[in-house]
Amino acid sequence: MNQPSPAPNTLPISLLLHLAPGLLIAASYLALVHVGRASGLPSAAALGASALLVTGPLLLGILTLAQQRTRHGTSAIALRQIPRMRAIIGWATVIVGLAAAAFVVAEPVNSWVEHTLFSTWPDTWKPNLGTGGGYGDGALLWTAVLILAGSALVAPVLEEAYFRGFLLPRMPPSLGRAGPVIHTILFAAYHLWTPWLAPSRILGVLPLTYIALRTRSILPGIVAHITLNLIDVVVLVAVVAKPS
Repeated sequence: MNQPSPAPNTLPISLLLHLAPGLLIAASYLALVHVGRASGLPSAAALGASALLVTGPLLLGILTLAQQRTRHGTSAIALRQIPRMRAIIGWATVIVGLAAAAFVVAEPVNSWVEHTLFSTWPDTWKPNLGTGGGYGDGALLWTAVLILAGSALVAPVLEEAYFRGFLLPRMPPSLGRAGPVIHTILFAAYHLWTPWLAPSRILGVLPLTYIALRTRSILPGIVAHITLNLIDVVVLVAVVAKPS
């Protein structure tokens, strides 16, 4: 039995629910950058820690409150179909491939945005894996652990549940067919800690958005999101494992 369509949000509420979490997460990330620097860790470690301490609990808390306000027998997460494993992996592979291509194609635009619109953005605020030198293997391994737990596991699951499962089906009807596109732009804008990557995120996440709607499931997006965010962990482990 299909779940009834959820009541849509108004435009102001939709904007608030998309963007307000990004403000809190960005603030926590910047605070943790200083803590990490004092501990001898690169800034990317703060991003993983922020995902663990703020992103996960915050989005889970909003989803829990939304569930409490949802009528009995329905779920706050509307896109909750469970496709066959083959379909999940197939769609996830498509998402990862298109996202990788989008990041390559949009890289010149990202660079232009970073060096013009955000030219005064302090380098110390930019997520840095620390693979360029200056950090020992211990620091890199701790960074890999934090990114794995926070950025590659907790954040993808909760972000897909929150943005695609909860917010996307509730986009204001007044937006019409532009709703999924506006949702994708807002998701890119939510990443306030790396705003210059918005062009890549919009191009990379747009297919994910439409695939979530097509499959009525957040599972392909979760698998793809985890896969993409695991790349930093692989890079860190490879640098540590490389013979001196």
